[in-house]
Amino acid sequence: MTSGNPAARRVSARTERAAPPTTASTGWFRALWERNPERVAWVVLFLAFGVFLVLAVSIPLAVRYTVRYATVAQTAQFNPTLGTVLLYPPKPKDVEPIAITESRLDIPEGSRLVTVGEGTQGVLGLMLSADPDEPAVGTVHLYPGTSLELVRLRRPRFDSSPEPYRVWLRLHEGRVRLFTNSTDGRPLAVTVETPHGKVVLDQGAYTLSVTPEQTDVAVRLGTAQMTHLTGATRTVSPGLRTWMGTETPPPAPVSAERNLIRNGDFSQPLLDTWETYTDAPYVTPGAVEVVELAGRRVARFVRDGEDGVHTEVGIRQTIEQDVNGYDSLIVRLDVQLLRQTLRGAGEKSSEFPLRFEIQYTDIYGKELRWGWGFYFRDPPPEWPLFGGEKIAARVWYSYESPNLMELLVDTRPAYIQGIRVYASGWNYESLLGEISLIVE
Repeated sequence: MTSGNPAARRVSARTERAAPPTTASTGWFRALWERNPERVAWVVLFLAFGVFLVLAVSIPLAVRYTVRYATVAQTAQFNPTLGTVLLYPPKPKDVEPIAITESRLDIPEGSRLVTVGEGTQGVLGLMLSADPDEPAVGTVHLYPGTSLELVRLRRPRFDSSPEPYRVWLRLHEGRVRLFTNSTDGRPLAVTVETPHGKVVLDQGAYTLSVTPEQTDVAVRLGTAQMTHLTGATRTVSPGLRTWMGTETPPPAPVSAERNLIRNGDFSQPLLDTWETYTDAPYVTPGAVEVVELAGRRVARFVRDGEDGVHTEVGIRQTIEQDVNGYDSLIVRLDVQLLRQTLRGAGEKSSEFPLRFEIQYTDIYGKELRWGWGFYFRDPPPEWPLFGGEKIAARVWYSYESPNLMELLVDTRPAYIQGIRVYASGWNYESLLGEISLIVE
């Protein structure tokens, strides 16, 4: 017992202070090392080897990922072709727009281009190649009333990367035509976002139109993959078109041709879609009506009255359709002439027993008209005749106009205001079987 011996207590205290530290005071690792140093050494060795394996695998993978997926932001080139285009820079968002009146090579990501006015157009060149001398690998034609945002424009940082050039556009409204191509062997992936979904485009030629109600996609070359806001997808092949609305997924594609005329076969009541008019001051006027003939509904233009006086009767329809971005504009109709008392088309070649006329605005903003007439009685030699053609009487004749986009190349139509079909002269009787105004 040492409780009663002071010397013994002092020796005990020194012994306790000199005792080695316990496991709690030095930590579990030192205790483990002291108990089994060989095991600890093997654990450290295996951990080091594991770290080595992780680094040996992850570093090459990280390098490979970087080489493949690292990108460089590019700038685009913009050329205004008609009018003044507004450029909204990416930052700050409330900055005043810049009016573009000449070519610019520095359109950065995040910029927004807006075409205002009926005569405003421009071309956005996607300059994605590292070589500044290389041509653009894609172009976007902007037409009047278009708002287009350049969200992303990227090329791979390294030439060895197999990844494509990537373009992400946001079409808020309006109409654009896209031509995508690859000049150096690297593909181009284009995504166009709209209020109703997104469209992924392969190499080819496309027309996209956006209104508050729907997105319309027409494919001339290539393939378009449409994805609706609901996730529904649809593939559109060359020569076809489809559309999607806020609540409507894209239906099965149909022909890219569009008929701008409503009720051109007169299957509905005439006055539901057409307006009739007459021009016969102080004389018996003509009339137009829809009649059943050999199983088809046709419009009949007729006038019986005093001869030798000018009259005119016709139907007209308001179309109000932007045709920018279309390659083809063609009129098709079936006509039969039954009676004509005024020879040819009158002294001024303006009074045909049947004629159609398109009212349009050209790319320069000028309002113009173009039409074509039909007759079967030859005019006197001294009367000029132009703007029409002679056809056989009392037989159906199917007419198809030339491509008006090419025929009227100097005054190319940009906006169709309306169309009218009329008969004029003295006394006449003509039939219109069907009429269509086709854009493609």
